[in-house]
Amino acid sequence: MDKIDEKILSELDKNPRIPITQLAKKARVSQQVADYRIKKLIEKGIITKFGTIINLKSLRQEHYRIFFTFNSKKEHDYNKVFAYLKEEKGIYWSARIGGKYDLLVVLFVKDFEEFDRFIDNFNSSFPGLIKDYKSCYSVEHEIYRHKYLSREKSYVRYGYNDAIVDVDDLDRYILDKLKDNCRLSALEIAEKRRISYKTVINRVKSLEKKNIILGYRMFMKLEEKKPFALLLSFRNYSRKAEQELINYLRNSEETTQTVRLFGIWNLFIHVRAKDNEQVQRLLIELRDKFDIIDNYEIIPIFEDISINLMPI
Repeated sequence: MDKIDEKILSELDKNPRIPITQLAKKARVSQQVADYRIKKLIEKGIITKFGTIINLKSLRQEHYRIFFTFNSKKEHDYNKVFAYLKEEKGIYWSARIGGKYDLLVVLFVKDFEEFDRFIDNFNSSFPGLIKDYKSCYSVEHEIYRHKYLSREKSYVRYGYNDAIVDVDDLDRYILDKLKDNCRLSALEIAEKRRISYKTVINRVKSLEKKNIILGYRMFMKLEEKKPFALLLSFRNYSRKAEQELINYLRNSEETTQTVRLFGIWNLFIHVRAKDNEQVQRLLIELRDKFDIIDNYEIIPIFEDISINLMPI
């Protein structure tokens, strides 16, 4: 990548829906060059999607993070396992991970009965695969910009206090179209449904106002910024101490997400770093500054299996 690519990525990180005219002006290139550069970044796999962050909590969904350990004594066709995960309803994100776990699944379900059914179906579909699993209920989720790119410190948040909102079939259609490409124009969305583009514009504004659409985010992969997860458990817990830690992480260049958890772990931190050593330095820094931290685990994220921002 050169300086133009870096500028384009920085501006897209700040605002994934920025019009091409404004992007070209900020990057000091023509609109044709800006459009070509975006397409090349997508082709190279650096930009993977322009996602829409949808508040599934407000759509009556409960958020769980499940850490699976596989049985190494039995052979399995992992291609079939991964294909299953890509198609299974409710899976927001699944990934191959390291450390003492093998698989992470971020699951949205309407209640614990659906959660129980997911575990049972997964077990039944692949007998002997799961040696153990740990699940945590997600209380509150914050998603940050890629601060190492744009220095932008804005974020979106959703959690258990969010109001329940009803949406109709047209709303769901619009959300489904925007989930993987928020840069789609209202005209493109309208043509597929044979409705007015003004209707789409008004619906999107309404979904934003109701906090169903929380924001927009560029998803990307950079070789020099590998993904890791930090799992923390707390001692001498206080909400104030936890919030001070989260406030600090909002400004940390490496941190891209934090999730408050209820279960064996208390906080999930998604990190982008050069290597394990950089993550270790961040962890030492956090332990020195915040006495609340007790146990911890560094988990390398090897591969995204599936990402579905509207899995319901």
